[in-house]
Amino acid sequence: MLFIADLARELTVTCELDFMAVSSYGSSTSSSGVVRIVKDLDAPIADKHVLVVEDIVDSGLTLGYLLKNLAARGPASLEICTLLAKPGRAGRDLPVRYVGFELPDVFVVGYGLDHAQKYRNLPHIAVLEA
Repeated sequence: MLFIADLARELTVTCELDFMAVSSYGSSTSSSGVVRIVKDLDAPIADKHVLVVEDIVDSGLTLGYLLKNLAARGPASLEICTLLAKPGRAGRDLPVRYVGFELPDVFVVGYGLDHAQKYRNLPHIAVLEA
């Protein structure tokens, strides 16, 4: 939510914001392999231009699932923007159009990113040591 708030303040076009909560991590630092929608969109996206804003693209599992789900809802277009990407880990050919920063295979927290719902409030991004 922190990244999208900063991003929205920089947009010069009229837009609507809606939120989903999708998870494949639970309280672990590695993906469980099972994707679940915790909170779905409130408004329909049919015939709208949709920008999916992600905090991080890691394995690609969650985002791949999300893209299929959203595409089935008939948007006019569907693009992806992510603050962080781990290009060496993305096992899928995901069409991420906008990438803020690439990072190595580390688990990061802060600036809205969490581990077991902790550390989201850090004003910076930090590596979580195992």
